Amino acid sequence: MGRKIPPFAAIRAFEALARHGNLQAAGDELGISASAISHQVKSFESHVGTKLLIKSDNRLRITKAGSLLATELRDILDQLEAAMIKVSLARKTGRISINLFPSLAELWMVPLLARFAEQYPEISVTLITSPEKVDLSGSDIDLAFQYGVEPSGAYKSIALIQETITPVCSKAFLARRGPITQASDLLSYPLIYCASAPDEWRIWMEQNHVSLGDVGHWLEVDTRSAALQAAQQNMGIAIGRRPFVDLALAQGTLVPIFKQPTLTGMTYFLVAPARSWSAGNVRTFSTWLTAAAKAENPFLAAEPVD
Repeated sequence: MGRKIPPFAAIRAFEALARHGNLQAAGDELGISASAISHQVKSFESHVGTKLLIKSDNRLRITKAGSLLATELRDILDQLEAAMIKVSLARKTGRISINLFPSLAELWMVPLLARFAEQYPEISVTLITSPEKVDLSGSDIDLAFQYGVEPSGAYKSIALIQETITPVCSKAFLARRGPITQASDLLSYPLIYCASAPDEWRIWMEQNHVSLGDVGHWLEVDTRSAALQAAQQNMGIAIGRRPFVDLALAQGTLVPIFKQPTLTGMTYFLVAPARSWSAGNVRTFSTWLTAAAKAENPFLAAEPVD
């Protein structure tokens, strides 16, 4: 059911006229004619169902009902103006919000933001994590990561990262249990299965001509961060999925077993609705993040990403 309120133009006209007590002054404030103010106020009174202003001795006088309503409307309009100023200042001072997967925030975005903060200390970033895709049209989120194929709709989208996967383990595990020279060798080792990406081992095995059914031992976890942590603790071999594995590879806590990663055919996109893309701070962050994502590994970059 729709709200039972008059048109906003009529509300503004009545509030301005009640405050000024003069048609011309109210019209000058709103940038319309005195006759337009008079027309809007009559329309407003029709919606309210009572007289709000009366003409006496060639002067406009406000009725008791009009005075009460004008006070209430003034408070409401003051609150609306304050909210608009708050949003405007947030844009100008560089506050942006980003939606992304929890594991992506933990393993990639949060560590990467340290470098961004050094270069752009005036821009504050709020991360909003969720396991599912968010409808940006019904939120005030500025940017979002989306996974899969290029998003459709009235959004600005930037292809950030082509997803690759490759088996990874700790240096200690490889030194103790290696060498591993070919894909079929993995069948003799404990493999770490991530329930949030159930097909990743199948995809890798098929592209490397190995039968997944011959795996002898599995360790199952439910998140990407848990899978990589288990590998770091020498518990087996995990799938290193870019960009989640970038930091661990850069720090040396995990190493790739084979040189050539496997493309999955999926891409991570940075998406912005039109309402936020016009903000300079959003474009600054997007440009910076795009450059970082295009690096082979942003945590290995010798110089800050511009």
